[in-house]
Amino acid sequence: TATATGAATSSTTASVTATFTSPSSTAAASPTPGAATPSETPAATPTARPNDDVVASTASIPVGDLDLVEFTNSAGEGTTFPIEVPPRSEYSVGFSGRYSLAARGMLFHYDELRGSAFWMNNTHIDLAIAFVDDQLLIVDIREMVADSLDLVAPSSPYQYAIETPSGWFAERGIRAGDRVRFLFELPDE
Repeated sequence: TATATGAATSSTTASVTATFTSPSSTAAASPTPGAATPSETPAATPTARPNDDVVASTASIPVGDLDLVEFTNSAGEGTTFPIEVPPRSEYSVGFSGRYSLAARGMLFHYDELRGSAFWMNNTHIDLAIAFVDDQLLIVDIREMVADSLDLVAPSSPYQYAIETPSGWFAERGIRAGDRVRFLFELPDE
């Protein structure tokens, strides 16, 4: 999936984030993306099929070299997960053009809270997305269907969005109200 401020356009080959005037959009008009789980053995680097035009520059980073995010559930159990952190100029690309993720997710980070939505245009795998506020608490987790043009937005404003493979959060008992910690320094841009 990908994100971009403003209205979604058909020229984008990835998911787009559309900004709404009210974050209280209905679930039908608000979509959301997701991330993957780490493995002990490095997984193959995901690649685009030859006919795909664009994938994020972070797609070629080996799983073992990705930054880590830690999720802590209400029972105090922590789980780390490798994530790509693309430059903001590639948010409109996101996981577009990919057919597999291996064991990785993607982080979208913003300077302030927002209520914009995500979609799955040209994203060929189902995803889950956690929306995280400025206190690093998960405010909502949503599932997104591959190649859907439905908009998915959180129930509350967020500053970070973390995409994983579909079902990743549920499989680990991670839900709204749980805590996130970035085990790396966020880039400025």
